[in-house]
Amino acid sequence: MNLKYPLITTFSLLLFGCNNVDYKQSLQETLSREDNRALCYFLPNNQNIFPNDVFFDKQTEILDLFVDLKFLKIKNITAQFYDANTDITTLPRSPTKIEGLRYQLTNEGKKYFVGNKGAFCFGDIIIDKVNDTYNIEMIRGGFQVDTGKWIDYNYHYTNIPDWAYDQRFEQYYKKISLNSQILHSARATYYNSNNSYETGINKTKLITLKTKDEE
Repeated sequence: MNLKYPLITTFSLLLFGCNNVDYKQSLQETLSREDNRALCYFLPNNQNIFPNDVFFDKQTEILDLFVDLKFLKIKNITAQFYDANTDITTLPRSPTKIEGLRYQLTNEGKKYFVGNKGAFCFGDIIIDKVNDTYNIEMIRGGFQVDTGKWIDYNYHYTNIPDWAYDQRFEQYYKKISLNSQILHSARATYYNSNNSYETGINKTKLITLKTKDEE
């Protein structure tokens, strides 16, 4: 059985409406941190560190899209290549000169690129309303009992830059609607032991790279 909240062992269905404003403010602070930027266009694993050198006609369509958006720039480079299949008895082996491209972030790209995510990120999450809060009791780490709350809330996305709507992203990414008028719902978990939140929003699932079959 796939439980959405496997750490919750017991909970009390008691509504604490008087605390909703306090939780809205502190949860909003968590959502508003710079490293929690709402939405991200993640780059392929072998193309998400810069500078990025590309040889041998590897596919770079997504990188080239960000070049067109002025987030990346390219320059021609050369390197010495030793063919691993060359017979080692024929020494010394002579290297082959190969040409490639180096992709680097522009100043504009640095505004949006988040290195530890390997993605260009943007936008903010704004909480519209905290609907309900519930007392809960949890087992953490297999044995430690913690208490906290579930917080059901509605939110929307805002500050979406114009470039994020570029229709060419549709070819490579599956994504939610970027319409800031649409309300979404989530359930956050608040932990009393360390005054922290799990926001209930899995941001890595909001915009995902398409597989080759989906392109």
